[in-house]
Amino acid sequence: MTSNKKTEVLKEQLYKSKVEYYWEFSGIAGKHSSLIRLFIALFIGLFLPVFLMVVEDTPIWSSGSLFCFTLATMGFLMTRYLFFPDKHRCYYLTSLGIHYTEKDMIPDVAYQIVRGFAWVGIVVCVIAVFVLGPLAFVGAGGFALMSLGMTNFRPNVNHSYILISERTVVFDLENDGVLSLEAAEQDVHAYGGNVFTTTLDQKQELLSTLRSLFPSIEFVKIKRLKDQYKHPVYQQEEEKAAQ
Repeated sequence: MTSNKKTEVLKEQLYKSKVEYYWEFSGIAGKHSSLIRLFIALFIGLFLPVFLMVVEDTPIWSSGSLFCFTLATMGFLMTRYLFFPDKHRCYYLTSLGIHYTEKDMIPDVAYQIVRGFAWVGIVVCVIAVFVLGPLAFVGAGGFALMSLGMTNFRPNVNHSYILISERTVVFDLENDGVLSLEAAEQDVHAYGGNVFTTTLDQKQELLSTLRSLFPSIEFVKIKRLKDQYKHPVYQQEEEKAAQ
């Protein structure tokens, strides 16, 4: 049996196996990710309005300034909560590994608003064709197709999994709710990945369950996530790739 076929068989068994431990995680993974995304959203949201105010020399208490402030607020909220949303993950630990779902934490009203704008865009394009004639298809056609695709704009639920073998190494990031799993000899996509817990107590419960289910795997504490790449498990992968 080839490696890919074996992985698919194990994946199917993984989803059918009894769930030994279940937990959820909501938010942004990583201790500093929230601040980074906040700064990016502020920069993107404020850049154009501030640029317009400087170029136009708009007084602070004018209607133009109020418009720019409104534009900046909308830009910040859209960037932070639509383009860099928090995640909701549901994890299921079994005797073969972990499978989990991932969904963007975007309010349902946001999807409704986008679908509403999409239908409005289609109507505008149709009116433009009747008013301007066939030449309107040059610009309106592409916009209409884009709007049509957004009329079914709904949240997606992604399904992922991490297989655990006897060669798996679990890297425990100190003072953070992150566990990183990696195995030396197997496919990196199937046997490696990060999982996140909400609290340190929850992480300790997960570690305890992992130790009872997989007593032969290795657990390594690390201070920084990038420290895991110093472990021999990654050097073995590089050697195999070079052969």
